Amino acid sequence: MLIGGPHLELEAAIATAVIKMGVEIPPETELVRTKNPAHGDYASSVAMKLTRELGASPAAIAQRLAGLMELPQASVAVVGAYLNLTLRPDWLRQLVAHVAASQDWGASELGARQRVQVEFASVNPTGPLHIGHGRGVILGDTLCRLLAFTGHQVEREYYVNDQNTQARLFGASIFARMHEQDVPEGGYQADYVRELAEQAALGQPGLGEMAEEEAKSELRRFGVQRMVERLRESVARIGVTYDSWLFESSLWDEGLAQAAIERLRAGGHLKEKEGALWFSPEVPGWKDLDEDRVVVRSNGEPTYFASDLGYLLSKFERRGFERGIVVWGADHHGYVPRIRAAMVAMGLKPERLVVILNQLVNLKDGKMSKRQGRFVLLDDLVDRVGADVVRYFFLMRSPEAMMEFDLDLATSEGNDNPVFYAQYAHARLAGVERTALDRHPHLPESAPLGLLEQPSELALARQIAFWPDVVRVAAQELQPHRLPYYVHDLSEAVHAFYHSGNQNPELRVVVDDPELTRARLELCRAAQKTLRNALSLMGVSAPERM
Repeated sequence: MLIGGPHLELEAAIATAVIKMGVEIPPETELVRTKNPAHGDYASSVAMKLTRELGASPAAIAQRLAGLMELPQASVAVVGAYLNLTLRPDWLRQLVAHVAASQDWGASELGARQRVQVEFASVNPTGPLHIGHGRGVILGDTLCRLLAFTGHQVEREYYVNDQNTQARLFGASIFARMHEQDVPEGGYQADYVRELAEQAALGQPGLGEMAEEEAKSELRRFGVQRMVERLRESVARIGVTYDSWLFESSLWDEGLAQAAIERLRAGGHLKEKEGALWFSPEVPGWKDLDEDRVVVRSNGEPTYFASDLGYLLSKFERRGFERGIVVWGADHHGYVPRIRAAMVAMGLKPERLVVILNQLVNLKDGKMSKRQGRFVLLDDLVDRVGADVVRYFFLMRSPEAMMEFDLDLATSEGNDNPVFYAQYAHARLAGVERTALDRHPHLPESAPLGLLEQPSELALARQIAFWPDVVRVAAQELQPHRLPYYVHDLSEAVHAFYHSGNQNPELRVVVDDPELTRARLELCRAAQKTLRNALSLMGVSAPERM
């Protein structure tokens, strides 16, 4: 019985048939899900790639392939040069039984226990999270859930920039507020800075006796620590917990940043210019149009790039992660080639670092409070629409796409709201279970699944069958936005299955016949587990009553 989704098994069957035709190295099968159910569940155009090698027309090759394929899970039809494959009803019924008895349908060991660090959000700890930051937090956390579900060893990390220029301005801004001075140019003026100044005055004795620069440094430390606490609380509200919070300063305390600089110096990748130390590599992938990067300023102060060099050593050498995934804002686009070039220069394989750039978020409805003066806080959005809606909506677009968060849609309780639509599907399935057990307290222990014959029943079983393939591709391609697309399709099949009973009472789940009720209940259980698993990977709750 297939338990990992049909796509890989069907690809293998096509490849085997191609080899039987005398092709030593089969080409890509080009197997895709069909958009039109009349064309089956999957289609392959592989025959078109074999015409030159086999010296026959694509249609003739497709016919020969169909005759050679051994497919217990699907039937094959040839339409022109295409192989159209349709999952067999008997196989779908077996699948329903397997899923209903499973707790982790869709999980796999695809990752082979690879150690992966995912660093996401990591905004400067100088202010609260706004809605744009929230998108990166949810994207990163969902990637972690996907990777863990597919057999990776995952660690979530927040990289705390506690000693860069912005952190120093933060400490100076708190100092200015404490002394009723003007905030320095480029500093922080929002109300929370004044609140931090008041807290520091009460809770940090001895500040008045310190020299100004010493006091600013202490206030920077104090302010960053308080903001980290606030960040923890904000992400916890949307179901996110980091495994580690790594402070930039620790990279210097441990000598990692210094070691990285010396490694670049020894490799001839640093040069002095205008009193500063510059990274000027000549490595593969470094283009002439890319600018050199300052590592240490002329005043001896290291840049955040210098810290990032140490962070690379921390990730891949000190802690030994096999792969590092970072979720950055789209404004880091120009930084990616520099960090990859630095990896090459330090002897690290750049393919071990995967960078996902996350685009901006706009609010469609302007009725949200902007109490920080410049942006809408993530906490405010969660207060308004709830964590489930925030997570679901932020996952509905690929990271590279700009996003408009529709407040009116997010607060509606109709089928147009995809969160309501999905959660209502799950609640309906749970309600069917309660109704069935009330009406038939002694249902058969085993389900006679051969009774599942209706189009709406088999259509729902098909959607269940697609789930492992969705998980696999989403994990391999690091594309969590595939999850809400699938959840919508599965929910649509659930609602269609349910409504078929409203249109024809004989098609309801709970009918007079206990055996038929038991068979349909098994299908409901399989669909409910699949939907619950999908929502769980998105970090969205699956209520049983609504």
